Amino acid sequence: MSVTLKDIARMANVSISTVSRVINDDKAKPASKKTAEKVWAIAKEVGYVPNQHARNLIKGEGVAWERKKTKTIGCVYTSTKDSMSDPFFSYMGMGIKEQLTKDGYTLAFVMSIYDKSFEDMYQYLQKNPVDGIIVMGRFKQKTLDYLKENCDHIIYAGVNYVNAGFDEVICDSYKGASDMVDYLIKIGHSKIGYIGDGISHGEEDVVNEHRFEAYRDTLNKHGLPLVDDYIVKAKPYIQYAYDTMKAYLKGRHKNQLPSAFFCTNDMTAIGAMKAILEKGIKIPEDIAITGFDNVETSSFVNPPLTTIDVPKEELGRMAVRILIDKIEQGRQYPIRVDLPYALIIRDSCLAKK
Repeated sequence: MSVTLKDIARMANVSISTVSRVINDDKAKPASKKTAEKVWAIAKEVGYVPNQHARNLIKGEGVAWERKKTKTIGCVYTSTKDSMSDPFFSYMGMGIKEQLTKDGYTLAFVMSIYDKSFEDMYQYLQKNPVDGIIVMGRFKQKTLDYLKENCDHIIYAGVNYVNAGFDEVICDSYKGASDMVDYLIKIGHSKIGYIGDGISHGEEDVVNEHRFEAYRDTLNKHGLPLVDDYIVKAKPYIQYAYDTMKAYLKGRHKNQLPSAFFCTNDMTAIGAMKAILEKGIKIPEDIAITGFDNVETSSFVNPPLTTIDVPKEELGRMAVRILIDKIEQGRQYPIRVDLPYALIIRDSCLAKK
């Protein structure tokens, strides 16, 4: 039975990716001298010699080596599987594909790593080598650490800044959410609720989700209380939001509810609106509803949704431009591009008398 990288990693008590970097003499992310010597000693002992490059290294004939560029890019979704069908990410994907074609690159794969182990991810990336990866969606710290360790050229594209030492193109959700809550307060609402995620504080926390923070901080700025009963924890998808809001409204009279809700995105808002209207509560007369993203559907629901417009396709196009610049120019420092957003006022909000 042949020895694998996993076997060497287990014997050396290091990660598979560390073994791979040592075996392939990764100059971009070299392992420590002590770790490299330990890995090579085990590789020699068990007879693991995967290719000519490794044979040269074992003989002490180190050669300058760099993987040949493939002119391909991969897209990785880090949220739930539903992300791949989410309208927001669909628009971003259109921008990515359009820009890749213009720049002579190919989209090699689109994958969701939400329910994959790190070993599965490693094996997939080894079998599908690309020049760079565009990461989209929410992720935890351990996923962030894994991506940084295993991807030479990476960029995050979305609405939440990461500050993780790699490129990112964003449309700042913290500022956008703050402006939306400011708007609700400006038109007379003082009892403002929140529907969405990013609320918990613990293992479930994600690195890049800031809309709840913006909601909380903006209320505090205006001297308004954060009322736990006005906060509805819901995943950012229509069905989840509908089911969660329906359960929240059960047994509650409309007078017990806030006069306005800020929702984490348009899909959440649309699901919540359906549950509210089925309860016999009027929008916006009884409750104002706002969203975030400005997906196409938001202007066709009844009433049309007040939201934050995000330049979704341009996020995808800009991510490709920045990533290719890093790949082709060898830029070492990370950059962030912050695209503008716009407050879109529609009929789902009414000034509070």
